[in-house]
Amino acid sequence: MKTRSTYYPALLLISILLGCSEQTKKVDAVEAAVQPVFKIVPSAHSGVTFQNNVEENFNNFFDVFAYVYNGAGVGIGDINNDGLPDIYFTGNEVPNKLYLNEGNLKFRDITESAGVQGNGKWNNGVTMIDLNEDGLLDIYVCKGGWQETDSQLRNLLFINQGDLTFKEEAQAYGLDESGYSLHASFFDMDNDNDLDVYITNRPDSFDLPLTQMVSQKKLTPVNSRDKLYINEKGKFREIGVQAGITNNFGYALSLVTADLNNDGYTDIFVANDFAESDYMYINQKNGNFKEQIKRATNHISMYSMGTDIADINNDGWEDIMVSEMLPEDYKRSKVSMPSMDVEGFYAIVNSGMHKQYMHNALHLNQGNGFFSEISQLAGVAKSEWSWSTLISDFDNDGNRDIFVANGYRRDVFDGDVQDKLRMFIQNNRNKFQSPQEMLEKGFKDFIEVYNPIKVRNYVFRNKGNLQFENATDQWGFNEPSFSNGAAVGDLDNDGDLDLVINNLDDEAFVYENTSPAGNNYLKVKLNGPAGNSFGIGAKVTIYYNSQLQYFENKTVRGYLSSTEPIVHFGLGKEKKIDSVKVAWNDGKVSHIGSVDVNQLLEVNYASSIPEPKRAPLLPTVFAESTKELLNTPFVHHENEFNEYKEQILLPHMFSRSGPFITTGDVDQDGEEDFFVGGAAGQPGSLYVQKNGKLLRKSGAVFESDKVYEDMGSALFDVDQDGDLDLYVVSGGSEFAEGSEKYQDRLYLNDGKGNLTKSVLPKIISSGSCVVPYDIDGDGDLDVFRGGQVVAGTYPKSPRSYVLINENGKLVDKTLSISPGLYEVGMVNSAVWVDLNKDGKSELVVVGEWMPVRVFEYQEGKLMDVSLEYGLENTHGWWNKVVADDLDGDGDQDLIIGNLGENYKFTASVDKPFQVFAKDFDRNGTNDIFLARYYGDSLLVPIRGKECTTQQMPVIGQKFPTFLSFAKSDLQTILGKDIENAMHFKAYLFSSVMLINDGDKFSIRKLPVEAQLSTVNGIIINDFDHDGKKDILLAGNKFDVEVETTAADASPGLMMKGLGGLNFKCLKTFESGFFVPYNVKDIQPIKIKDDWAILVGINNEGLRIFRNTRTSSSRGIALAK
Repeated sequence: MKTRSTYYPALLLISILLGCSEQTKKVDAVEAAVQPVFKIVPSAHSGVTFQNNVEENFNNFFDVFAYVYNGAGVGIGDINNDGLPDIYFTGNEVPNKLYLNEGNLKFRDITESAGVQGNGKWNNGVTMIDLNEDGLLDIYVCKGGWQETDSQLRNLLFINQGDLTFKEEAQAYGLDESGYSLHASFFDMDNDNDLDVYITNRPDSFDLPLTQMVSQKKLTPVNSRDKLYINEKGKFREIGVQAGITNNFGYALSLVTADLNNDGYTDIFVANDFAESDYMYINQKNGNFKEQIKRATNHISMYSMGTDIADINNDGWEDIMVSEMLPEDYKRSKVSMPSMDVEGFYAIVNSGMHKQYMHNALHLNQGNGFFSEISQLAGVAKSEWSWSTLISDFDNDGNRDIFVANGYRRDVFDGDVQDKLRMFIQNNRNKFQSPQEMLEKGFKDFIEVYNPIKVRNYVFRNKGNLQFENATDQWGFNEPSFSNGAAVGDLDNDGDLDLVINNLDDEAFVYENTSPAGNNYLKVKLNGPAGNSFGIGAKVTIYYNSQLQYFENKTVRGYLSSTEPIVHFGLGKEKKIDSVKVAWNDGKVSHIGSVDVNQLLEVNYASSIPEPKRAPLLPTVFAESTKELLNTPFVHHENEFNEYKEQILLPHMFSRSGPFITTGDVDQDGEEDFFVGGAAGQPGSLYVQKNGKLLRKSGAVFESDKVYEDMGSALFDVDQDGDLDLYVVSGGSEFAEGSEKYQDRLYLNDGKGNLTKSVLPKIISSGSCVVPYDIDGDGDLDVFRGGQVVAGTYPKSPRSYVLINENGKLVDKTLSISPGLYEVGMVNSAVWVDLNKDGKSELVVVGEWMPVRVFEYQEGKLMDVSLEYGLENTHGWWNKVVADDLDGDGDQDLIIGNLGENYKFTASVDKPFQVFAKDFDRNGTNDIFLARYYGDSLLVPIRGKECTTQQMPVIGQKFPTFLSFAKSDLQTILGKDIENAMHFKAYLFSSVMLINDGDKFSIRKLPVEAQLSTVNGIIINDFDHDGKKDILLAGNKFDVEVETTAADASPGLMMKGLGGLNFKCLKTFESGFFVPYNVKDIQPIKIKDDWAILVGINNEGLRIFRNTRTSSSRGIALAK
C-alpha cells in the first residue's frame, strides 16, 4: 500500500489543524449470512494458536513505519516427508512458529525444539525449499522492520537436520542478506538444475518524493534494491546488477518467478508499492534479464500488493493476478480511496513509470509477450484492502479460482480524517504544550481517529470464459480479519486444497476445504534432480477430453508466503486423464499415459528423456510489413489540448480521436491508394501505390489545411467526371461550438491524383464520419456526415448533415429530407446497407449514448424505422458499424463495435448507465454527472467528492465531508435541477452482431475475446482463403479521465470463420495481427493480388500488416 503519497503525516496534520472545528464520521459495517464451503478448524482442535500481534504506540505506528500493519507470511510443506504438510508462520513482533501435522487437521507446536523461532524483530516472508540437496525442506526467512540493527536485519536460513530440528546457516550459504527484505523466491534461472534466488528489498525511507525515487533508481544502492543470487555449487553469489536487475528501487510487496513467455526459462515478476512500476524481468537465456513491464502491459495496478501467476483459462499460458485495495462497497470507495488528479497521474508517467490504476489487476497472457489487463471484465477488480492472492482450483471443477486476503488495521485513506483530527484536537488542545506532546501523550485517543478496516477475505469462483463471481458468502468466508499472508495445501490429503492465513492481532485461520464430493482431482509430486529435489520450475500439463490444464511448479505465491510443493489439478467429472507431461527445467520431459484420477502421482526426473523437436508452426495469416511497403513513414502527431480543464468530469477526450483512413484508386492506375488524416496542426497525407509500394504524394493542398483536425474521410466521385474526389471531415473538441475550424473540406481530383480544394456548404459542428450514397436515386452520390460532439457541452447532440449532390455541388438538405438526422446524437459511425433486399440502401447510424438507428428513404424522406427492426434499448457507446452477410442467408447483418465489457462502467436494461448534464451551479460551464445504480434503486454519481467539488465548488459546501457525499444519491446532490438536465441512458456496452432475421434484428454478443476493450475498427474478409469469412477487430481507448482505467486491453483480434456464425478467436501469435495500441481505424487495401491492413494509431506511426496467405495457400496454423 502507498500511504505517504496520499495522507499527511499525523504530526503535521495536528499542527495544521489546531484551531479547526469538529466533524464526526461513521463507517457502515456489512454482515452477510453464508453457506460454507470452507470451514474454520477451531484452534482447540487444530492446535494452531499462532497470533501475529503488533503493539501500536507512539514509536510504532503508520506515521513512523508505513509497513507496521502489513503483516507476515505462512509456509506449507512437509518437513519430515511423512506425507502430511506442516505449517510455518512468521511473526513481526512475536516469534515464528512451526506446527507439525499429526493428521486429522491436528498440529503440534515444535518451534522451540526445532530451533526456528527467528532472532530479533520483524520477520516477513517465508520460503520452504530444499537447499542442501537432501530431499528435506529447509526454511528461509526474510527480515526487515524499520529500526533494527544490522544483525537483526539479516535473513535466516534454517537447514533441516532430518530429525525435526533445524540449524541456522544463512551466512554459510551466502544468504544472510542485510537489506530490508520482504520475500525471496528460489528458482533455476539458468536451467543448470540448481536453485538460484531473487530477494526483494525495500528502501529504508518511505517519504521520498517522486524525483528522488527516480534518481535513486539510477544509483542502484546496495541495500535498497532487490538482489539476485546465483547458486555456485551450494554457495550463493549476488549478481543482480550484472544480470540486468538495474534501475531497481522499489517497495516490493510480492514476487513470483514463472516462465511468462513459455520459452523454457523462468522470468521474474515483482509487485511494487508506491509510484514505482511493477517489474517484469524476462530471462534472456544467457544469464541476463530485461525489464519489460511497459512493453508487456498497457497499465498495471498502482498499490500493487500480493501476486500469483497461474493459468486461469486453461490455454497453456500462465496469467498474473495482482491485488490492490479498491473497496467493493460504493460508500467506502467514496470515503476511503485516494484521489488521482491529471497532474499527479502524468507526473508519474512522465517520470518514466508506468500507467497505474487503483484496483486489482488480472493480466491475461496473450502468448506473445503481451498481457491484457481484464480485471473489470472478469469481475475481480474490487476486493477491499487486499494482500495475498492465490489462483487455485478450490472446488475441483477444472477452473482455477482466486482467493484474496483482506484487512488493514487503520484506514489511513479515510478522506474525512482531517475532520476526525479536528475533533481530537478540540478535545485535547488545552492539555498539552505542543503538537508533539499531544501526539505522544494522547496517542491512544489519537490513533482511534483512524477506523480499522476489518473485513472478510474474498474468493472469486471461476465460471469459465474469463468470468468470475464473488463466492465469498457461499464459500464460508464470513470472519472479519486483518489477513495478510496465505498459503494453500492439502492438509488432510483428501484431494482438495485447504487454506492457512496469517492474521494481524488474531489467531491464524486454518480453513478446511469441505467442498462436496463428486469432483475429481489429480495431485502431482515431482521428484526432481539432485539440485532441485522438488522440481521447482518444472511444467506439468495434463490432457483429457480434448482439453488441457497447465501449471508451473512454484511455491512462492501470494504475499510473503510459500505453498505446498505439490501440483494440484481439479478435474470436475472427468474420470480419466489421457496423458501427463512434465517438462523439466533442463529440457528433458516425462510422459505418463492413461492416468487414473483421485491420486497423488509421483513423477521422477530420473526417468525423463530429451524432448523431441517440435514441428514448426505454419506462417501466421498476417505479418507486419510497414517498412517494406511504406516508403515514407506516417506518424500521427497529436496536438496538446486539455479538455478536462473546463470539464473536469468529462469521461474521455474527443480531441484525440484520429487518425482515420480511406482507400481508393486516386490516380486511376489500377492500384489502390489511401489517405490518412492528421491531428490539428498536422496535414493529412495521400499515399499512392506503385508496383506494390506505397509512396507519399506531395500535398501542399493538405499543408494549407493543417489547422483542421481530420476525422473520417471518403473517396468518391462528387463531380461525376469518373475519378475519385476526397471528402475530409473536420472534428475534435479544441475549438468552440460553431468554429470555422469545423468546416469540412472537399478536394476534387483531376483524374491523375492531383487534388484541388473545392467548396462545401457551411458546416459548424465537430464531425466524425462521412458515408456517400445515392440517396435520391438520381445517379450521383450524396452524403451523410455525422456530428460527434459539441465542445464544452457534453453530451449535447451536435448537428449532422445530409448533403444532396446537385450537379456536382453538395447542398445541405438535412431539414427537408431528414429532420430526424439533424441532431440524431453523438455520431461515431454510419453505413449504407440494403437491409430489406428492396434494392435500396438504408442508413445505419451509431454513436455515444445512441441506440442503433436505421433510416429508410421513403417518398423523398429519410425516415427513422429503427423500432420496426426491434432496436429499442440498444443505446450504447457505439464506435463502429460494418455490414455483411455473416450467416450466409442472403441478407445483410451488422457488426457493431462498442465500449466493451472490460471497463469501469457497466450497463443493462434493468440498470442502465446514465448521464445528467447542465450548468447546475450557473457559473457558465457545463457540469457532467455520470451515474450508476447502487443497489436496486439508488442512482449515485460515478465520480468522487473531490473532483466533483473542483467542477462545482457548491458541492463542497453542501457536503462538507466525504461520508455525507457518499451517503447521498444523485437526486439529493443535484436537487430539482436534475429534472430538466440533459439526460441519456446506455443499456448495452458489449460489441455485438445484429443478425438480420428478415424483418427484425436479433442481438448476438461477440465472443469474450472481443469484449476486452473498445472496438473501433472492423474488417470482414476471407483472410486465410478457406472459403469462410473471417472478422478482424482492433480498438482501445487510451485517453480517458485518470480515475477511470483506460480501455487498453485489446491486442487486436482475428475471429477465424468456421462456417455460419461460428468463429474461433485466434491468439495474436497465431494470426500475426498484433496491435495493442490506441487504434482508431483499420482499413483493407489491395496490394498486388492480396489484401493488407492499414492501422491508424493515435499519436503513433501508421502500421501495415500484409496477408501472408494467397488463394493457393489455404488453412491456418492453430496453437495446440
